[in-house]
Amino acid sequence: MRNADLRARLTRAVHDRRHRRLLLSAVRAPGASPAGRRRTTAALAVAALVGSGMAAAGALAPPPAHDGGTKGLAKVGPIDPANGFPIWYKDTNGVRLELCTDPDDQFCIMGDLPNPGDPVVFPTNFPDEAFWSVGDSAIDLGNGNDALLVTAVEAAFGSADGLPAPKQQMSFGRVRTRIEGLTAGATYTVTHPYGVDTHVAEDAVRGVNVTEDVGNLVWDGVFDQTLASRPAPFLKWTDDAPAAPEGYLGDPAVPHKVTGSPYGTNVFRIEGPAGSFPASPDQCADIALGASDQTRDDCVETDLFTVQGKIATKIGAQITKASYTESGGDLYLDVFATSEPGQTLTVGGSGLVTTTMRGSSGGEYFARVKVGAGGVPAITLTNVSDTPDTTSSLNADQIGDSVHVSSAVYDATAQTLTVVAASGGPGANLSLVGQPGATLAVAGDNVHTFTVDALPAPPAEVVVRSDKGGLDTDDVLVVGGVNVPTAVDAVITALKTSLRLGEGVVVDSSASTGDVVTAEWKALKNSGNVDVSALLTGAGPTRTFTPTETGTFTVSLTLTGPGSGNSDTASITFQVTDPQVVPIARAGADRTLVEPLSTVTLDGGASTPAGATYLWAIDTVAPQGTPVPALTGATTATPSFVLPLAPDPAAPVTVVLSLVVADNGVASAPDGVTVTSAPDGLTLGSAQWRTSSNEWRVRGDSTYCGQKNLVTVYYNPPNGPQVELGSVVPVAAAGVCGWDFRLRNAPAGKRAVNGGDGTITVRSRLGGLLDRQVFSAR
Repeated sequence: MRNADLRARLTRAVHDRRHRRLLLSAVRAPGASPAGRRRTTAALAVAALVGSGMAAAGALAPPPAHDGGTKGLAKVGPIDPANGFPIWYKDTNGVRLELCTDPDDQFCIMGDLPNPGDPVVFPTNFPDEAFWSVGDSAIDLGNGNDALLVTAVEAAFGSADGLPAPKQQMSFGRVRTRIEGLTAGATYTVTHPYGVDTHVAEDAVRGVNVTEDVGNLVWDGVFDQTLASRPAPFLKWTDDAPAAPEGYLGDPAVPHKVTGSPYGTNVFRIEGPAGSFPASPDQCADIALGASDQTRDDCVETDLFTVQGKIATKIGAQITKASYTESGGDLYLDVFATSEPGQTLTVGGSGLVTTTMRGSSGGEYFARVKVGAGGVPAITLTNVSDTPDTTSSLNADQIGDSVHVSSAVYDATAQTLTVVAASGGPGANLSLVGQPGATLAVAGDNVHTFTVDALPAPPAEVVVRSDKGGLDTDDVLVVGGVNVPTAVDAVITALKTSLRLGEGVVVDSSASTGDVVTAEWKALKNSGNVDVSALLTGAGPTRTFTPTETGTFTVSLTLTGPGSGNSDTASITFQVTDPQVVPIARAGADRTLVEPLSTVTLDGGASTPAGATYLWAIDTVAPQGTPVPALTGATTATPSFVLPLAPDPAAPVTVVLSLVVADNGVASAPDGVTVTSAPDGLTLGSAQWRTSSNEWRVRGDSTYCGQKNLVTVYYNPPNGPQVELGSVVPVAAAGVCGWDFRLRNAPAGKRAVNGGDGTITVRSRLGGLLDRQVFSAR
């Protein structure tokens, strides 16, 4: 495919199955790789979106640069007045990328324009999504299944139809993983440039479908929540040829090795159980990866990515606040702005002398300008360091007076809020937002004092607004007494209430709540209410109760808190009996004809007594050389293990285990249980070589279906070594587990000699064997 044709398709199929196919085909054929995407639904939350892609609304506080400036995004740039999005995002490597919205730029991908060929104008002719950065990768899993990784810092819209609209702009960082054809319920580990994620597959078709969108998913005009997302520092091409186009991090139509991962994991890797990816051409080279160190079909990976990122050529500047103040009969305009450090910013307007702003090392800028006759005008901020100059403006009605809240105090005892504020604008009237019941007193110099009585819960901060457009906020300072203490609630628990004589039990009060002043533990023998508190030992929230005679006992705890009547008592009753007889272990019935590699769960629940402890052990494994399985839950009634394969998979495996139970220091005699596997049984339905199409057709039945079992067909020529033709996974149909292997257009080395001489051999992973079988030829 020509790159020009590919680029035309990049602005179409995205984030859907068609996009995955396009990306995979590009990874398989260097020189073509669509990295574009189209958002199918507007994301509505900061969350990990699993399966359906839906979640409830939320937001993250804007963070500093991740891990001391080594990971993630570092800064969001000024807002572009042409479209309302940030001009750039900067990563922790200091790389600034601009939003790519030029349809004529062959290295940009974005959504379609409503009117292709016309100038890009917001919102009437603007893409419904665009990108600051993109880093995508794909893996061919074999058997028609794909895996897709999407990482991006993206611009989109939160409008109901997802189309461009003012005050609907969103930005977010995205990490999306889609993997097909997995084992339902199995756990898969995904390693990518921005971390290591663990997912549980939903079903064999859907597999893993997880999207993490973090950012400003509800418009606020600031776009700093996106700094909390993961996909940064930005991925860029390595120095391997070809080089990245000048001014770009890569060409989104060409797969390439990348650098940029803060963890050094510039790969897309999926690790899972053995047999997860038997037909993938992208199996991991390191056999130690994945769940098994005996096979490579549990891991796939690639180091090829498609990358978009256009280096920002302008810095821009943004007015963050502008207000005016009267002093000595003159008006002064205070302007605050932000940009990168070292820029030359000027502020001007009708009746204003153009003034250069002072800047800090952190990129904050300020100027105070005297206002001439005619009142406060519209102002324009200009970054003259950009080529050409970039500007940002405020209309006169967007500039308010300077409001200052000098104090906001809440008296917790009197439940009264008092707020004092003033305005720098002459004749301004102030109001306390959100407190319609506040009383107001105005003193000299237009100082406003607001008082709110009978306020049981104050706000964390107050907002004072002026009728001339200004406002200010301040945290509320709390003074006065404390709230009424929470009533104490005594709670005690024990693991069991039936005890043998001489057996101790721990009584736990850690679930109790309230401000506790005193705690009194007590133990009584119920017959005669005899105080036996001396049998309680320990300190802190727990006590150990060790009875010295049989009978019924009650242990109680009384908690007392501050204030009148603030106490509570909890109790628990124990039955103490004579020591028991020797416990009995019952490991359960022997198991035969068990599927190899299946999970076997044992059951010792019939052992006595019911409260005994369990200890299982694996005694022998046969035949010799068979791996000893790992026993999970060896101290529970129902441990489990995976039944292994013998060195010769056709040989049954026998695992002998024993169980010992103990109670009150007395152990039982061991009881054994034997588990024996039944290797796979293969039958041959037909085997045929078709000379006209150089095609093998071999089919038959198997005992076991599914990804754990893999049937492999071999050709045995009359002279020479055996040749592996290929493999197929047996599947169930109409209640029968069958397999159907076909190899069309077989290469020369895999064709039948003399049009039909020789035999075939069929083996399955779970032990089936059909050796030296005759086939027909036609």
